[in-house]
Amino acid sequence: MVRRTKEDAMETRAKLLDAAEALFSENGVTHTSMMQVAEKAGVTRGAIYHHFENKMDLIESLMGRVKLPIDEMREQIAEGSEFDPMVEIKGRSKEFISRVQDDPQVRSLASILLHKCEYIDEVNPIKLRHVSGRNECICDIEKLFESAIEKGDLATTVDARIAVIGLFSLVDGLIYNWLLAPDYFPLVEYGNKAIDSYINGLIR
Repeated sequence: MVRRTKEDAMETRAKLLDAAEALFSENGVTHTSMMQVAEKAGVTRGAIYHHFENKMDLIESLMGRVKLPIDEMREQIAEGSEFDPMVEIKGRSKEFISRVQDDPQVRSLASILLHKCEYIDEVNPIKLRHVSGRNECICDIEKLFESAIEKGDLATTVDARIAVIGLFSLVDGLIYNWLLAPDYFPLVEYGNKAIDSYINGLIR
């Protein structure tokens, strides 16, 4: 009985996250209420507040159920794993845009954060969470660029900070514009070529 109750609770939580993902993608975060999410999931008001404190909690849970290539790379860095920094940077960047194109949950989350989330008032904490995560990623990848410079894979004239900001701007820009009109250009095909051009330019 206890096991069944736990399974029911997990199923309810998953339904709520699916409903939130769909409504946030369609209507935006600001214009979606907790009650609307509960109704779409077919549960009561009490049920949604049992699982999630507020919309910030919902967004964080949506982010938590998607493991991105950048997260996997950061785990490798934390573990001190040995790998070629430039190969890793290029590979993870390409894998990220591939996941956005091919994985519905990753694509929905990217769309919500980039296009459906007004960073004002009640959802401002989401902006702070997003910016904090981005800054942590930038610092980690900056260390990889610094490592590549130390190994001689990049010239000492390369500024690691500028290099990582440029890469983030490139990848984010590709994803942002592709999500506006997915039929306008093939994300993976164009994205891979753009990433190659950028990284190869740094190496030369």
